[in-house]
Amino acid sequence: MTRRILGVVLAIVLAVIGTGAVLLYVSKTRSSVAEGQTAVTVLVAKERIAAGTSGASIKTRELLEEVVMPAGALPPDSLTTLNAELDELVLTHDIQPRQLLLKGMFGAPTKLSGGIAVPEKMMAVSLKLAVEEEVGGFVRPGSQIAVFSTYALLDEAYKKATGEKNKGTKLLLPRVEVLAVGAYGQDGVTSAQTNDGVSETGKVTLLVTVAVTQEQAEKLIHSVRIAELYLALLTDSSETRTAPGTAVDNRNILR
Repeated sequence: MTRRILGVVLAIVLAVIGTGAVLLYVSKTRSSVAEGQTAVTVLVAKERIAAGTSGASIKTRELLEEVVMPAGALPPDSLTTLNAELDELVLTHDIQPRQLLLKGMFGAPTKLSGGIAVPEKMMAVSLKLAVEEEVGGFVRPGSQIAVFSTYALLDEAYKKATGEKNKGTKLLLPRVEVLAVGAYGQDGVTSAQTNDGVSETGKVTLLVTVAVTQEQAEKLIHSVRIAELYLALLTDSSETRTAPGTAVDNRNILR
């Protein structure tokens, strides 16, 4: 009888110890999870914010809103507020709507050459084009484009026969990167709208800024002065070539 009672008591004691151990483990696990899920208020973009926008401009225009997120799911440089130290810095790339704002997204304006990041050893050149010459407005920062040039040919025989100058079209630059579309605004924002200006003929015009080498810049700037330019939007698999050859002109266009 005594042994049976001792056995029952021992079983109860072991059950209590086991239950306590389980409860202690669950409590520690919950604490660990709770620490990782601590609520933190961070900043996200209300709308697209263009590269080159300063911290001061972002605050003035109220382009951010606060959201609550678990601390464990956030990068270490997530911003909970825009400190004064960011007022003079600018975004190094575009921020999309609802995107989390990070401290590493800001840099000194001097590194961006006034609002756009120019690749090393390259230079930025801007062109003013009609919308239809800029692929209907589909060219955007980061796009790869080809540039075609249409220019007058020295063809006296054609002019004598038709009364018009012969013109030729040829690929000028096979592939260049678009850095910006639009003008750099007074508040430090590069516009991506398609209504930068209206020409005397009523056509909507756009400013397209591209990254080029010195040799490409010379060709591009000279062509702006004497010829008409047309852009083509490229993909990674698009093929372009600038091998020497006859340009497409009024004489051979139908051959």
